[in-house]
Amino acid sequence: MAEVREAVSVGLLRNRAFLAVWAAQILSQTAANAVTSALIILVAELTHSNTSSSFLILSAIVPAVLFGIAAGVFVDKSDRRFVLVVTNALRAVAILPLLVWGQGVTTAYLVNFLVASVTIFFVPAESATIPSIVRKRDLLIANSLFTFTFNGAFLLGFIILAPIVVSLFSFDALWIVIGLMFGAASLLCATLPPSPPAPSGLSVALAERAVAETRQGIAEAFRYLRQTPLVTWAMIYIALTYTLVAIAGALAPGFVREVLKLGERNVVVLVGPAGVGVVVGLAALNIVGNRIGRSHVIGAGLLVTAAALATLAAARPFAEVFSESQFGGGLGAALPFFIAIVSVTTFVFGLAYAFITVPAMTLLQESLRDDIRGRVFGVLNVLVSIFSFAPLIVVGPIADVWGVAPVFVIAAVVVFGLWLGGRGVRSAKLASE
Repeated sequence: MAEVREAVSVGLLRNRAFLAVWAAQILSQTAANAVTSALIILVAELTHSNTSSSFLILSAIVPAVLFGIAAGVFVDKSDRRFVLVVTNALRAVAILPLLVWGQGVTTAYLVNFLVASVTIFFVPAESATIPSIVRKRDLLIANSLFTFTFNGAFLLGFIILAPIVVSLFSFDALWIVIGLMFGAASLLCATLPPSPPAPSGLSVALAERAVAETRQGIAEAFRYLRQTPLVTWAMIYIALTYTLVAIAGALAPGFVREVLKLGERNVVVLVGPAGVGVVVGLAALNIVGNRIGRSHVIGAGLLVTAAALATLAAARPFAEVFSESQFGGGLGAALPFFIAIVSVTTFVFGLAYAFITVPAMTLLQESLRDDIRGRVFGVLNVLVSIFSFAPLIVVGPIADVWGVAPVFVIAAVVVFGLWLGGRGVRSAKLASE
């Protein structure tokens, strides 16, 4: 919450235009994440396949690869307010097939792809709008606040809103809520001042120079990363946590079905405690982080994450042996016990997620030079996409053939390996503090 306190101290929260675009970000990003989360549950219900869930998440990542560069060019040549209004309205419209055509697998893939594709245009338009409505000296605080709420929107939409509404009400109720959130975000963006593109003499030479400068910037970013291992490891930790969340999201419905023998909509017993764990972890960081140092917090988070993944891996074989020997394929009276164990484990996983991501992001922001920050965060976005894309291609088929346990075992080993690999850098950082 330090970002909010800083925003209050400089009067940023009295800036109506900033409040409008910030509220639009929270609403729209939460809604976009809720779409993906709910569609994972829906596809898992319809197909009972972990592979289908993995590919659904991939359909939300692919647009970044296909349209990422084009989206930035389009935004630079357009009125950003217009882009913000239209993208939110289009995402509200993109939800309609689920209400009109019904909730089929093809419709789910189509809607997820459409929402993700439009979001690719919303994000750069939003980022480019901030400097035009915020004083230059307040930009750092404004960007920190947007980064904080961007991560919070993922937690709120993917882990909390979608699973809870689907579990307690219905998919249709969630689609209506999401459509209203996108619509409200569009109306908020309509209150912004016009933001026409800056005049520029577009030419082939200018385009070639832009490409060359982009390549040079990326090369400089990688040179900087080679010279600053602490920044490199911080980026790896952040990419790791996003990848783990993507994998967990893809496998959660299958885990509930295969281990707890419950319907996929009951995925809330997994993601609900995880969300609470993240919130508790964020609160605990204000106390723990200052006492033992960020490097120790990250190390502890990695070890706890590895232990939580190993526990989840052991849950299925243990549950199968228990159910076969006692209840003939069902957990029966032991179900509450298994739910409690799994829920506590995912709560701890959420706690560890906060202990890794937030300190790593803070180290990243503290260690980066101002002149390299944008390029490094660009590399981080690519790293997150790559880290997420590759595992999602294989974890679904592995889980369908051998079950979810091997996936969690592999993930635990990878996390432990990264804890071990970055131990020296974290110790050096701790010694310098």
